[in-house]
Amino acid sequence: MNFLGKIAVVALSICFFSASAMAQGKIAILNLEEAIFQTEAAKAQIEALRQTADFMKNRKEAEELRKQYEDIAAEFQKNRDVMSAEQQQEQARKVQDIQTDLEFIAKKLQASEREVAQKIMREMVPKANTVVAELIKVEGIGLLLNAQAALHADAGYSIDAKVTEKLNQLAQ
Repeated sequence: MNFLGKIAVVALSICFFSASAMAQGKIAILNLEEAIFQTEAAKAQIEALRQTADFMKNRKEAEELRKQYEDIAAEFQKNRDVMSAEQQQEQARKVQDIQTDLEFIAKKLQASEREVAQKIMREMVPKANTVVAELIKVEGIGLLLNAQAALHADAGYSIDAKVTEKLNQLAQ
């Protein structure tokens, strides 16, 4: 086969494979959690949590403990050389106590945020599944991948914004 014949075969095979790929539909990726948490309803629920008295009190307490921790740690570093072993142990105990309290409060804040996030997901996943199924049909998507499963995907493959937009429209 001559050179032009080989080029023609390659060109025809490219056309054939691209046509069969087109018949299969588009490829898209979706981070369902991201799409859901970007909705106005989810943002409002998270903001409502953050405005509750209990959450604000815990956040303030955490900030105060963090400041105490930094102050005591800085004082300890500055005066370490002139402190007795007993004083060093006392300072270390104070730092440890503050750190323990801070971790406890941080866990409480995370738990309350996690509860709201789970509630949002329970409420929104059925609606999101309907929206995704509709988008698959309308957009002609032949393969939809979880965004976390893709090693690389250009932003143009993501349908997160479309899902978020449709969910926002449903909420109105």
